[in-house]
Amino acid sequence: MVKQHKRVETLLERDSIDDLNSTEGRLVHLRDSEVVLFKVPRSNYWQARFRIYTGKWIRFSTRRRNLDDARQIACDRYDEARYRERLGFTPLVKRFDEMAKCCVAEMRRDIAAGTGKKIYTAYIAVIETYLIPFFGQMYLTSITNKHIAEFEVWRNSQLRRPPKVSTLLTFATAFTRITQTAVEQGWISDKVPVPKLNVRGEKGQARPAFTNDEVARIQQHLLTWYVGVEGYTGEMRLMLRDLVDILTLTGMRQGTESMNLEWRHIEWYVEKDVRYLRIWVSGKTGARWLIAKHECLAVLERLKATHDDTAAMSFDDLLALRMPVKLFRFKDGRKPFEMNKIFRRLLEELDLVKGQAGTDRTLYSLRHTYATQELLAGTDIHTLARQMGTSVIMLEKHYSKLTATMAAEQLA
Repeated sequence: MVKQHKRVETLLERDSIDDLNSTEGRLVHLRDSEVVLFKVPRSNYWQARFRIYTGKWIRFSTRRRNLDDARQIACDRYDEARYRERLGFTPLVKRFDEMAKCCVAEMRRDIAAGTGKKIYTAYIAVIETYLIPFFGQMYLTSITNKHIAEFEVWRNSQLRRPPKVSTLLTFATAFTRITQTAVEQGWISDKVPVPKLNVRGEKGQARPAFTNDEVARIQQHLLTWYVGVEGYTGEMRLMLRDLVDILTLTGMRQGTESMNLEWRHIEWYVEKDVRYLRIWVSGKTGARWLIAKHECLAVLERLKATHDDTAAMSFDDLLALRMPVKLFRFKDGRKPFEMNKIFRRLLEELDLVKGQAGTDRTLYSLRHTYATQELLAGTDIHTLARQMGTSVIMLEKHYSKLTATMAAEQLA
């Protein structure tokens, strides 16, 4: 009876394989014939199938033409499926790229719903540009510390420079999010040890600030830099004048905060019969209100006068309308581009590219300039942290060198 049972089982296996129309009858049996590799007419890739505890056969393409590679993938997937069965999970096995794409889809849904964080955009870029191309065909539970080390070497070669700690944290968090998605979907157990990416790198440095005299030189040059220049370049130079002033008068972040500003984000805030300009910004640390310097009113009046749809209105009427219209835009409504590039060209003309430490300055340096001036003026560091959308720890880390200068009167 036992021999007859085995005979029937063998015939059933052969019938199943024949149903797949394997070419040349070429079969490769692995793991005591529990894993079978074969070819089908419609594909050059090795196909695979294996049997789980229930007796069910799972079929899939290894997406490999090389037999040795196909063997490795088939056996890895088989081991993963058997392990999942023992843990009580579905034996369905997902490759890293399938898990990663699911994770990306979740973040994109959150972004579309307005519940996602700004940093999600960076996570998605890391996953799609680096993690999927390298780990895509692997299985999460098969990734070893050796694979992680090889990835880090490859990633650094792609970046073409040693990554900063902040960059490494973005990579590590993106990788961890994929692992979390896999656990939530029941694809792996939270008991399964998964290697983590290294976060040891070069410490980031704050962009060098401008002195008051240097800011004055920049602003003076911008008064006429756009005159006689046609097209988008002329418009960008004119916008740059207003952008530089707003960054130095608010301390907001260049990019996500400044370039997404709309008129509906600005309002008057009254306290003790004094009106203050209050601006709603949304950046990498979330959304917040900030208070602009009084001088910012003149800059906003200039921006209002630049476009036909706002020029004829009074400033108060414009704010009351709460228009969902961007402050920084070309006359045709398009969002400006490469503002950092045109700012660098300005700095090159003024020989102001390098700071005292030899580091290049960018538009983000104006935020550093704002923080430096506020601390030297005696602004409370906790108040400044809320205004700039950062932490006290971060301010102390980057501006601790100002402590002695701020206390000069007491120390002298």
